[in-house]
Amino acid sequence: MNFKHILLRLLYCLLGWGTVGIIYQFTGEIDENATLLAPSWVDNAIPYNVEAIWLYLSFFVFIPLGYLCSSLSQARRLMFAMQLCALISGVIYLFFPTTMSYPQIECLSLAGHALCHLMSIDSPQNLLPSLHVSLTLVVLNALWSSQQIIRTTIYLLWAIAICASVLILKRHLFIDVVTGALTAISVLYIVPFAQPAVCLWRKAK
Repeated sequence: MNFKHILLRLLYCLLGWGTVGIIYQFTGEIDENATLLAPSWVDNAIPYNVEAIWLYLSFFVFIPLGYLCSSLSQARRLMFAMQLCALISGVIYLFFPTTMSYPQIECLSLAGHALCHLMSIDSPQNLLPSLHVSLTLVVLNALWSSQQIIRTTIYLLWAIAICASVLILKRHLFIDVVTGALTAISVLYIVPFAQPAVCLWRKAK
């Protein structure tokens, strides 16, 4: 991997993840009319554990890893996939804002302190669909390799752990996870068709 390719990957990461950040912040304002989502039996069956914060935060390592460790063409597709996930989710957040009842947090342990800090900067809305889940899955797709079975298995288990952490930490409900996964699947289906259209449009200009 030469220096030029590293810079290109970082640019893809900046454009992809940056778009997510801008849209998330823009749609994260408190809406008094936000729909309060009720927990399902799945949510009630999963015990709360503040230590899941470390798996939850590992998402912020997993995302750039997708850009740095996938092929260059996959990194480019990942950028488009993340942007599309953000756009789809952003539209839903604007027209159907959702929130939930969060558990009370004691900021005493290291994990509790980390969660309290997260809650101070995170929006209590923007739940459905879960961007934490959809972005994790599109990154997993970029990292997937049938030739690297052991590495791919590690990535798969890591992605599952991140998705599970949003439920254990009670930052999302099961319906958010399901809709986040459906968003990722839809985006991964659309992006291969959208990329040629973007290239043709640029050539036409």
